[in-house]
Amino acid sequence: MVLDKLEKIIGVHLKGNGMNRIAILIVSQMLTLLFFSISQPIYAAELYESDKDLAGIAEINPTIYQQMIDAGAKTLIVRGHKPFIVYWLPDGFDELPNRRILVIMHGTNGNAYRHMSNFLNTARKYRFGILSVQWGWPTGKQTLKRKIKYKYIRNARDTYRLISEGLSYIDGIHRISPGECAWLGFSRSSTQCAVFAHLDKNEGNKYFALFIATSGGIGKNLPIMRELLSGKHGDKPLAGLHFYLWGGKRDRRHGENEMRQSQTIIEQLGGIVDILRIGKEGHGGFNHNLQYQEEAWALWNSLCYGKNEK
Repeated sequence: MVLDKLEKIIGVHLKGNGMNRIAILIVSQMLTLLFFSISQPIYAAELYESDKDLAGIAEINPTIYQQMIDAGAKTLIVRGHKPFIVYWLPDGFDELPNRRILVIMHGTNGNAYRHMSNFLNTARKYRFGILSVQWGWPTGKQTLKRKIKYKYIRNARDTYRLISEGLSYIDGIHRISPGECAWLGFSRSSTQCAVFAHLDKNEGNKYFALFIATSGGIGKNLPIMRELLSGKHGDKPLAGLHFYLWGGKRDRRHGENEMRQSQTIIEQLGGIVDILRIGKEGHGGFNHNLQYQEEAWALWNSLCYGKNEK
């Protein structure tokens, strides 16, 4: 089995070859170096703007992609990495007294450009930037329902590192207001809201004043979530952190019950659920309703009031 896979990778027939051991050793070293290079941390200096991403997301919905580019969005990629970032800033961002960024993460089989389009009108109105994270990418394989399979960054710390370096990149040019950003997870990403809150507060750079989770309950079996629930990081690892939760009554999988359970878990871990909003819509209702988005903005803005005044 191993030899078969190695043969496919290097295009060499290994079985029956007297040099098997040497060949396997060479290939093993090559694979080790490849794995090492892939797993290296990403730094802001390695991010660069590109017309297209390496995952082919732009080609999946070229209309939405072009709309976001025409609106001023820019794509940041890292050579050799399929996950990437799309960011957008309002006109005159550098002159704003409060330069805030909303970091958004898509759901299952998501598209960073399309997800950004859901919040662009609100961002324009209230003049905050958007950083949309493409943390999943198509594999080219299909499911039984003929949908394209996606892979995702498995370690939330790697995703947080990508977010952190993206914010560092923007901060190096435009100077973001410290501690005044917000994080928003939808569906599959929403299940990680407590995880990212912990990473930002206890292991990261304290970027976020608010964590917004929509249409996705807490993923209790996620590795870092298990650490939090076991007490590994203390009784109240989320103490002092603020959350906005949204669920839809017509969402059968991640609706009202899931979000109420999320509230209970977050509060047990010391977090503050300022707003739990149950809408009449189904899955993703928050993404398309400006009323909910403006409610979350008002909370975000209130939490930042006077934070960086001199």
